Amino acid sequence: MKGKNDLDEFTPYLQRYRRGEWRAPIFRDLILSDARKMRPSGGGVFLDIGCGCGFDNDPKLQAQIASESGQYIGIEPDKNIRLGDFFTTTYRCRFEDAPISPGSIDIGFAVMVLEHFPDPGAFWVKIHDVLRPGGVFWGFTADARHVLVRASLITERLRIKDLYLDAIHGRRGQGRYENYPVYYKSNTPAQIERLTKDFRVRSVLNFKRIGEFNYYLPKKAGWLGRNYDRLAMLMGCPGSVLAVRVEK
Repeated sequence: MKGKNDLDEFTPYLQRYRRGEWRAPIFRDLILSDARKMRPSGGGVFLDIGCGCGFDNDPKLQAQIASESGQYIGIEPDKNIRLGDFFTTTYRCRFEDAPISPGSIDIGFAVMVLEHFPDPGAFWVKIHDVLRPGGVFWGFTADARHVLVRASLITERLRIKDLYLDAIHGRRGQGRYENYPVYYKSNTPAQIERLTKDFRVRSVLNFKRIGEFNYYLPKKAGWLGRNYDRLAMLMGCPGSVLAVRVEK
C-alpha cells in the first residue's frame, strides 16, 4: 500500500468532499485524471461495472465519462434497469462472467459495488486479468469501519432495512437506490490489502465530512448525525466512504 506522503496527490479531492461537495463529481474527476494521464489526446477503453442508473445514479456524469473514452463497456446484471445509449458494449451478467479480453481495459471503475460480493476474490482476479499493463481500476464503496455499515448489516439481518428506506426516501428503484444485499468483505484497508496483492500499485483513501448521516436520518433528526460526525472526526475515526485505486 502507498504511504501517507504518496497519497498527497489525492488531498484536493478529499478536501472537496470534506467541504460538502457531493461525492459523484469527485469520483468522476479522479477517474478522468487517470484517463487523461494515460491518453492525453483522449480515447481508451473504459469499463463501468454496475453501470445501471448512471454513474453513482447520475446519467449525466456517466455520459461525461463516456464522452472521453474510445470504447465504453458496461456491466449490469440487473436486466430490469435500462442503460444509456452511449455504451459501445454491454454485458447483462456478473462481471466475473463477462467475456472481456485479457489485457484490454485502460481504466475500470465501480461505484458502490464492492460491498455486494459475498466472495470478492474472484472479482479482483478478474480485474487484474482484464486490465492492460499500467491500467487502473477505481472502486468507490462504503468503509466497513464506519458505524453506518454496522447499522446497515443489523437492519438487513432484521429485515427492516427496506422498510426504513421506504419511509425515509420512497420505494426501491424510484425515490432511492435499489438496496441489493450487502456483505462488506472488500470494504476495509486490511481486506483490500489482502485481496489486491497482485497489483503493482495499491492506494486506499477514506472520505469523511460532517453530514454523512443526513441521508439516513429523518430531517428533524439531522442534528444528531452532524454531532456524531463532529465527534468522530475529533477522535480521528474514519469516514463512511472508501476509495481504492489499483494499477496493474
